[in-house]
Amino acid sequence: MAGGSGYQPVKLDQGLEAWNYMRENIWRYFRFTQKTSRLSLFWGALVPIGVFAICQQQDLKWDVVAAKRDDPIARWGEHAKRPSERAAAAAPADDEE
Repeated sequence: MAGGSGYQPVKLDQGLEAWNYMRENIWRYFRFTQKTSRLSLFWGALVPIGVFAICQQQDLKWDVVAAKRDDPIARWGEHAKRPSERAAAAAPADDEE
C-alpha cells in the first residue's frame, strides 16, 4: 500500500534539483579560477586582517566596566571627558555686558 506507486505530492523543479545536485557534489566540480581565487583571498585573508586591524585600533580605548552615568568611557581623545564637560565646552559662551 505505501510507496512505489509513483505518486509525488510535491511537483519537483528540475532547475532546483540540478542546482542541489551540484551543491551536494561541489567537491567533484570545484576548480580554482581567477574569480574564485580572488573571492577566496578576499574572504579568507583580507576580511580577517581588516577585522583584526580594527580590533587592534579600538583595543584599550574604551573602559566601560562599572561606568556610571556621567563617567567617561574613553581612555583618551575627545570622549575621555565627562559628557557634561563636553556639552559645556560645545555650548556657545554667553557674554553678558
